Amino acid sequence: MKKILILFTLIAITSLASIDEAFAQNSTNPVKMKIGIEIMNIGKIDKETGSYDMIFWVSETSDDYDFTKQPPPIIDYENGYVDEISAISIKQHFYKFKARGTFYNEIDYRPHPFHHMDLAIHIKSVIPNTLDNLEFIVDKEFSGIHDESFVAVPGWEIGEPYFFVSNQTYPWGEFSRFSAVLPVESSPIGVFMKYISPTIMIAAFAFSTFYIPAKYSDEKIEIIAATLVGAIFFHVTFLGADIPSVQYLTFADKVMMSVYSVFAMCLITVLLHKRRESELKEKYTVIVEQNLNKKFRIMTPIVAIVIFLMAQLI
Repeated sequence: MKKILILFTLIAITSLASIDEAFAQNSTNPVKMKIGIEIMNIGKIDKETGSYDMIFWVSETSDDYDFTKQPPPIIDYENGYVDEISAISIKQHFYKFKARGTFYNEIDYRPHPFHHMDLAIHIKSVIPNTLDNLEFIVDKEFSGIHDESFVAVPGWEIGEPYFFVSNQTYPWGEFSRFSAVLPVESSPIGVFMKYISPTIMIAAFAFSTFYIPAKYSDEKIEIIAATLVGAIFFHVTFLGADIPSVQYLTFADKVMMSVYSVFAMCLITVLLHKRRESELKEKYTVIVEQNLNKKFRIMTPIVAIVIFLMAQLI
């Protein structure tokens, strides 16, 4: 057992020594390593956690490094992890492999149900490969989308990917970082059909009570109550189902606040009808009733818009 441990220790020391030797030859000038990422496919995008699965090719090219003599420099996926590496290709100055992993990025939920998200992959060098020893360069030849027909996510529209290199400074050193970013956004048509149109229909049902005569007040209250319950259920269980509990109002919340104001105006109208009917009695004519309905039909959209605009300031 001791012999096996000694053997593994010697192998590890030899590997580290070969890497250090390769970078020692370039102590004054860092190794220029071209990094390229070709996106093959995108898995599920989880809007609640900000995670996404990706399959992509990683290529490393350098005239200063011999991949047949030294192992490739260790790289760290800063914002995720790689589950599987396959189809490895090694040449003297070229190293390429296919990777499948899960990554994470921050999502701003304020525009919900309209979403914009950057599917990013951040690759960083690690100790001992500081910026003095290893520097990344964007390899445009091997960066992009491998085949756009395969890179598709239902409900999302994919933008043009972009790539850049930045330097990351830590207390223990400065490192080079390569970033691949694929912007995606929710489909406007899908959002309208799934979220906006049901909201408009709910508000329209409540607004229709302005055209029902006051003598059917009980029926009007039933319609308002039923659609209000439906609006609350739609808001809580459907609009908020795909996102976590956040400390700010989303676009959907602001729209629903405006919709709730429509219900409030409809209910106030019914109550005013009841009050005037009891006070004026036979003087409460159809003309008076129609004038009240007409006034609230004009006021309700204005109130709803004002509340929506005020919610934008929150």
